[in-house]
Amino acid sequence: MRFEYLWHGILGRPYRLHVEHHGDRSKPAVVLLHGIAASGDDWQKVIRKLEPEYHCITIDLLGFGQSPKPIWADYTMQDHMRSLFHTMNKLRLHRKFILIGHSLGSFLAARYATEHEANLDRLLLLSPPVYPPLGSIPTRLAKHQTDLLLKLYRFIRKDPRMTPETFRKIMYLTPLPRTIVTNPDTWTPFMRTLKQCIEKQTVLSDVAQLRLPVDVCYGTLDQVVVNANVELLGKYQTVRLHQFLNDHDLTTRYGKLVSDILAAPTR
Repeated sequence: MRFEYLWHGILGRPYRLHVEHHGDRSKPAVVLLHGIAASGDDWQKVIRKLEPEYHCITIDLLGFGQSPKPIWADYTMQDHMRSLFHTMNKLRLHRKFILIGHSLGSFLAARYATEHEANLDRLLLLSPPVYPPLGSIPTRLAKHQTDLLLKLYRFIRKDPRMTPETFRKIMYLTPLPRTIVTNPDTWTPFMRTLKQCIEKQTVLSDVAQLRLPVDVCYGTLDQVVVNANVELLGKYQTVRLHQFLNDHDLTTRYGKLVSDILAAPTR
């Protein structure tokens, strides 16, 4: 533990994250980044649709799944990206690849693209929970929805009575996705990532910098995505929006949509 803290905490050496490969490695690669308090296992229904044509690679983000969960990390965007960059470099992908992120993973995917756009063939952002400053939100309803969600997140983080067990009991009374998995190991990463990467976010400015094709998908029934906020991404010429009947989860329907998008020619 002392060496780990010295190496990663003091010297800032990035962690290598848990990776799993699915399908034929000779096929074009698709890298999949999951959402907050989830893991690469969440992609199974999407992988079933993509595996016939692609080599699918899932990465468990820092603090989640089978990846390291350092208790001293702040879990800022920089903390997540440092380990993600390191892990993706170790994949040794020799061709351009497709990067797909879901929820929190869409923010990390967009940030990766701003720094390594030359590595990517396409970028897909699935269910990005875009929460811009309230003053820039176009409609009163969207502003109200955003404000309520952010207040809920702050309540979860700051209430001293909140524990993984308490959260599991009340989660069904909130709009949060049922796929969120919290336990003592992931509780600190969840709380800190929620604050540092969801409540504080740069996805709009990150996507504004990109020149490669970006497809943004979001469901009409999504409980944590404010549609009017996501549609702000549509003002960029490189972005194509895809709205469909779905909630926040990575369903078989989501897998089909992603497969159809990848099968269609890029602009």
